Amino acid sequence: MVMIRPEVAMYAAFARLNYRPWYALAEFVDNSLQSGLANYRELARLHGGDYRVVVEIDVSEDCIEIRDNAAGIAEPDYDRAFLPACPPPDTSGLSEFGLGMKAAASWFGRKWSVRTSAIEEAQESTITFDIPLIVDTHCESLQPTVRSVEPNAHYTTIKIYDLNVRPRGRTIGKIKEHLSSIYRLFLRDGILELRFNGEPLSYELPTLLEVPFYATPEQPPVVWRKDINLDLGDGHRITGWAGLLARASVANAGFAVFRRRRLILGSPGEGYRPESIFGPSNKFIYQRLIGELAVEGFSVSHTKDGLQWDDWEEDILHWLKIELDSSPLPLLQQADNYRARATVAKDVLIEAARDTSASIAQHLPPLITDQLSRQPSQAPPPPMLECPATGQARREEVSLALEHAHRTWRVAIELVNDGTREDWYEVAERLESGGETRVHIRVNLGHPFMVRFVSPQGDEVVPFTRLAAALAISELTAREIGVRQAGTIRMNLNQILRGALSGPIQGGEIHIAE
Repeated sequence: MVMIRPEVAMYAAFARLNYRPWYALAEFVDNSLQSGLANYRELARLHGGDYRVVVEIDVSEDCIEIRDNAAGIAEPDYDRAFLPACPPPDTSGLSEFGLGMKAAASWFGRKWSVRTSAIEEAQESTITFDIPLIVDTHCESLQPTVRSVEPNAHYTTIKIYDLNVRPRGRTIGKIKEHLSSIYRLFLRDGILELRFNGEPLSYELPTLLEVPFYATPEQPPVVWRKDINLDLGDGHRITGWAGLLARASVANAGFAVFRRRRLILGSPGEGYRPESIFGPSNKFIYQRLIGELAVEGFSVSHTKDGLQWDDWEEDILHWLKIELDSSPLPLLQQADNYRARATVAKDVLIEAARDTSASIAQHLPPLITDQLSRQPSQAPPPPMLECPATGQARREEVSLALEHAHRTWRVAIELVNDGTREDWYEVAERLESGGETRVHIRVNLGHPFMVRFVSPQGDEVVPFTRLAAALAISELTAREIGVRQAGTIRMNLNQILRGALSGPIQGGEIHIAE
């Protein structure tokens, strides 16, 4: 018989835990890993030194199954393993509270079973939990089903059904992403092989920044990564590394905090970003600083998604901030002041031009009607724009035909990346044979204003292109109703943007996110 006391009602209460699916599944992976690591020498001997822990998770509409090739649960350990809140004798590993498997399985489903065979035990035991029945009957013991197997068989299979929680859709993708991140260190060194619905999981770190220090751009580039080693005393220690992302990213930035090589804080999209170091979300540091930190001497929550810092956190963050910004690699200074040049990918440029063109086609006609109803134009617009410089200048152009006011307007949005050109935006308009009006709007990504404020991923290209198009069309419609020297605003704007508004942000009250 397997004892499951002290209070069987606890199993029903597990369904109300504040789990997320990836943390619940991680409880099973923790047990498998710990079993494999604790018995690694014997397992390696059985497999000729070529052993790794393999955990396979299969999720379907009506069942969740977790299989491993670890050491299995030995028969003398059954009572402890299936009794709620009964910690293992050794709590220095990944299994320390005696709650994980029972709580996670009961959270996922109302019925679940464990089929296991331990090393050197020539038997397989299956224990089945029917939570509603156990609670209703106040059952305090379960009878395993036993069958004979090979003495060297070792595995555990957990099946959960009659589900309370059915992972599906986007949650499946999040589970894979989070599990890959949580166990990245074990995956990286080959100790663990983790599969989800047959797909091997892996984790790749984002590329780190490799440029000169912002204040000495003439110097050779360096990789912005440094090791961290803080000995806090009393058995408390923080080690690891910190660096800067080559491509600023709110989703990827932040610290990943590990305990016993397992991620506790900082899963994808949830990076640990204390404001005393990272600042608010519109700061450049918030989008570039990244790192992997291992902590020693601190406890975790029973769901292993939070650290118990006690009274240490404020001091830790103070010391860590000093270390991050120390010479010769002051990460915080570099993150706050470095600006990447606007070498935006071609597909982003095309999308920006198409987006602006589509907006013109959808929203411009009523505005033109309003402008043209005032007065006829007296001054002709510039007939055409000169060709941009060749060489390194990049050009992307999207055009559309627009029928309005008994005229055909052919509007071309052109994006160039040409640092030799003076103007941020240019515009031309001419009447073609057949009555078609051609409008040509050019936006220069190589202008100092764009270099200063467009990030490498190009998120700002669309709004800047829309703004330039709006200014250009405002000038043309102003000419149509007889406004003289309407181009003066464009010329002055280009000059002001280049000469006065492309430099560093002054003062300390306004921050523009990269």
